[in-house]
Amino acid sequence: IMGQDWEYFSYDELKCKCGCEDAPMREDFMNILIAVREEFDRPMIITSAFRCASHNNKIGGAKDSPHLHGKAVDVAVNYEDAYDLLSIALQHGMTGIGVKQKGLASGRFIHLDNMVSAKGRPRPTVWSY
Repeated sequence: IMGQDWEYFSYDELKCKCGCEDAPMREDFMNILIAVREEFDRPMIITSAFRCASHNNKIGGAKDSPHLHGKAVDVAVNYEDAYDLLSIALQHGMTGIGVKQKGLASGRFIHLDNMVSAKGRPRPTVWSY
């Protein structure tokens, strides 16, 4: 739903970063993300959520990225918080977890999504960038 705020997460932080103002996040995904946030019990800074196809292509995102479907976020997090977030996300049914924890702390993040493959099987659960 365009322009929608969710508990803990604002429309502004969920919308595409290209300026197109789109942020059609999926309710099923957002309900899981809210449950993760409640258990994590700390602010979650979203660096990327919904992406329009043009922006996803421009930044080199995966061809069928879950960001295109409003079913993914990247959360700026590092050190012990990254481990805690990863553990909680798995317990709440996030099926895709990408981990970038090398380099400067300011560039570290955890990608969370709950997409399934085209054949209905869970995607690889955890990968690194």
